[in-house]
Amino acid sequence: MKILNDEHGQAVIFVSFIVGILFLGLAALAIDVGMLYRQRRFVQTAADSAALAAAAGKANAVADITSVTNAASLNGITVVSATPATWQATANIVDPIATVGTRTYLQVSLTQQVPTIFMGAILHTTSFKVMPVTAMAEASYIASNNACMTALSPTGTAVPYASGVETDGSTTMQWGVTVMADIATEGSSHINTPGCGIAACGPAVNPGSGQVAASIYAWGGGTINALSNEAPSYGTDNTPASTITATPILAADCSDPLAGQMPAAPSTSGACIDPAWMSGHTAGGAAETISPGTYCNFNTENVSTLTMNPGLYVIKNTFSTNSGSVINGNGVTIYLANGAIANSGNYTYVAGGATPYGVANGTTMNITAPTSGTYANIAIWDGNSSASTPDTVTFGGGAASTFSGNIYAPNSNLVLGNGTGTSTLSSNIIANTIMVIGGSTISNSYTPPAGPAVAGSVNIVE
Repeated sequence: MKILNDEHGQAVIFVSFIVGILFLGLAALAIDVGMLYRQRRFVQTAADSAALAAAAGKANAVADITSVTNAASLNGITVVSATPATWQATANIVDPIATVGTRTYLQVSLTQQVPTIFMGAILHTTSFKVMPVTAMAEASYIASNNACMTALSPTGTAVPYASGVETDGSTTMQWGVTVMADIATEGSSHINTPGCGIAACGPAVNPGSGQVAASIYAWGGGTINALSNEAPSYGTDNTPASTITATPILAADCSDPLAGQMPAAPSTSGACIDPAWMSGHTAGGAAETISPGTYCNFNTENVSTLTMNPGLYVIKNTFSTNSGSVINGNGVTIYLANGAIANSGNYTYVAGGATPYGVANGTTMNITAPTSGTYANIAIWDGNSSASTPDTVTFGGGAASTFSGNIYAPNSNLVLGNGTGTSTLSSNIIANTIMVIGGSTISNSYTPPAGPAVAGSVNIVE
């Protein structure tokens, strides 16, 4: 009976039982944790692929979520937009998370609902029966349409007075040649676009005898300072002060950023408004105010300050201004009809095509485009219909002017400045060619919308 009543061995059995259960639990938990860790590697692989796909999708304007969903599916991960079921995932996309220079960074995180084998049963709670597994990845891309100054001519135009060039980073000077460029600065003139890029279509090869291609060109102390430069060729002279920054990407960008986005050209029919003081040049130095409409012969001769009320101004025949005039227009679009010309005294440089029209040296012009309506964001629109016979549109220097809104002249050669004035722009400028001459400075603060990715520019961020 004494032996039957002895309880010393029960404690050992009880402790052994508890320890056994504990080890079994830990082993079960280890199995689940190992499985979750293994699954996270799969989710990380899918997240890496999804981030790359989202960045690459920019080249074809594919929505981020579409790229992420497709890439995850190829890696065995099903992404859903609603509450995920077991083995399904949700995606969180941040695009952009940062922009450094021309490169844009995006972030993709995937969270998959993974069922456990033992944890829910052992811990007696549903929150451990399915566990979220999250992985994050970042990728970057370079947007191709970050330009705020685009020249579309495939052949370029001759740069005035230039006679020498070092092309595409060469230090070998070519003298006695005609430099053919799409975008150029000369005579200590400057283009500053630190927040946006410059893009030019051509020329890519020397277009003729004695002609040298330098699609983007700086000479005579001229400088071009842009967030990015893209052109099939570029060049400077051997003057140390002549610089192009950043070093151009050698590629031909022949796309019109506003193609398909412009409204129908305004009608040029109907009677002209031209007031007597404008048509007769008899303003006598007074301040004048005009209203939107069609003008046959726009002229500010002898006008001290011209105020343009908000709206659309269609110029049919001539457009010229007077040195010393100040022109102010808020909410204004100026449409220069096909064939409109100006007095020859209002330009400095012509390279082929029709007689130019434009703004005289010493004119201060402050134009802000409408923010809504048919002509939203269009400040200046040149309606020349053929690139084979380009007009030359001039904006004289020697005064400080401001423009906000698109300057759209795809079939015209744009000449900016001829003096020491500084024009401050917030404009997307599209022209056949663009020249900045005579010591002028053009500063552009325009910020382009995000655009498609440049082929080959997509990278995963380690």
